[in-house]
Amino acid sequence: MEAKTIQKYSKLSTAKLKAKAVKIFNAWIRNRDKGNRCISCGSGIPEHAGHFYSAGHHNGLRFDSDNCHLQCVRCNYFLSGNLLNYRRGLIQKIGLERLTNLDMKAKMKGAVKDDRFLLIDIILKYSPILNGKSAN
Repeated sequence: MEAKTIQKYSKLSTAKLKAKAVKIFNAWIRNRDKGNRCISCGSGIPEHAGHFYSAGHHNGLRFDSDNCHLQCVRCNYFLSGNLLNYRRGLIQKIGLERLTNLDMKAKMKGAVKDDRFLLIDIILKYSPILNGKSAN
């Protein structure tokens, strides 16, 4: 990462960098899955970038694109993710091999601390894609 890029984000706290990265990543998920139905129920109006493995309990999977897909408000909030049906939807969408890989990542113990460079990297990776440009 270039020093110029690091300098650009130097005045933002880690918490603000994380909020910006989450906003950009979730917008990217909504854009990626635009036109799809809710991964859990197949109906409803999918508006949320819902995580299969909770971002709060599995911080290391927060920005994993296999772990985050469009969900309707009902499934994401009121049915706590509707995880059994979410899993079925994941098998159809990403396949059993990638889902098994995601399961193995989730089983890795240890807290993942938010890293400024990782957060900046997420911002840089997903912002250009949202703006119609290819990622570096």
